[in-house]
Amino acid sequence: MKKTLLECLRCLVCAKSEWGLEIRLENAREIREGTLRCGACGKNYEIKDGVLNALGELDAEEAHEKEHAESLGYLVTSDGEKHSINQDTIDQFRDVFLKLPAGDGSHFFQPGGSFDNQAGNADRFFEMLELLNLREKQKVLEVGAGFGWASRRFAQRGLDVVAVDMTDYLRVSDLYLEQDGIYYERVMADINRLPFKDGSFDLIFSHSVMHHSKDLGRLFGEFYRRLRPGGRLVALHECAFGLLEDKSGKALREAIAEGFNENAYTLPQWKEGAKKGGFRTVRFHFFSMIDGYISRKKQRNAPLTAKLQMAYWVKKHPLIHRLINRLLALPRIFLRPKAWMILAEK
Repeated sequence: MKKTLLECLRCLVCAKSEWGLEIRLENAREIREGTLRCGACGKNYEIKDGVLNALGELDAEEAHEKEHAESLGYLVTSDGEKHSINQDTIDQFRDVFLKLPAGDGSHFFQPGGSFDNQAGNADRFFEMLELLNLREKQKVLEVGAGFGWASRRFAQRGLDVVAVDMTDYLRVSDLYLEQDGIYYERVMADINRLPFKDGSFDLIFSHSVMHHSKDLGRLFGEFYRRLRPGGRLVALHECAFGLLEDKSGKALREAIAEGFNENAYTLPQWKEGAKKGGFRTVRFHFFSMIDGYISRKKQRNAPLTAKLQMAYWVKKHPLIHRLINRLLALPRIFLRPKAWMILAEK
């Protein structure tokens, strides 16, 4: 943590920003160990390994999800050996983490692998970066940052980034800071109770996180308050169901059984939540299903079938490609959205 983070922080208890800072260990990059104390109410926030812990009191469900995530054997090797995310795992699999999100073609990034979700959405993430047309020095908050690979990509573009997650997966970020010579802040916090002043950020970014909330309106409202006027919220690859789709799917049931807070929302419910939270402009962007199909086949090293050849042909003809994507928008709302993002503006 750098001292400049204090400019946008506020206390979870009293909402004041009167800070006292005790530094126990500092290097050329940041404060590595210390205590941040609210001068108004006396609440202490610890700094460990450069990460500010601003979690506050978690309810039973949130505490269970955090404990489950941190004890989960997240990284699974080709022979089935499971590794939870700790410093030994980070050191052992350093090169794997540095390849996020697209991966290196290894089993970790293949379908069913530990990072297949990240690899499967890598192309859409980088396409999103181009669509956003971000300017250097804009302030970005990534919520549910996990390992911090997205924050890394924002920081590489010269943006002022804060990565928030409720787990200690954030410790992986040290790899990126050391490898790239970049910097971004890491804060352990609950995305439903953010320790930041109102109007602090130009962009809030979420990847596969917001659907864990049981109250979208409240969550969108939390984000709305933290954005500056004209600020944007972008949620990529959130869980969504078609209006006519069965919402009791196997994957959803399995995730809930494992201890995660999973919820099934339709696109109209997503839009309703954003509007309820205060956003004046809300729209959906549907990524090309042709591109998604080609990307999945590449990820699986699939043979060049007639269907795949046809997909490549469509991709080479932009007018046909755009027409197909537009024609598929309505069926995706009713049947299965897949490959979409929500963009909301304050």
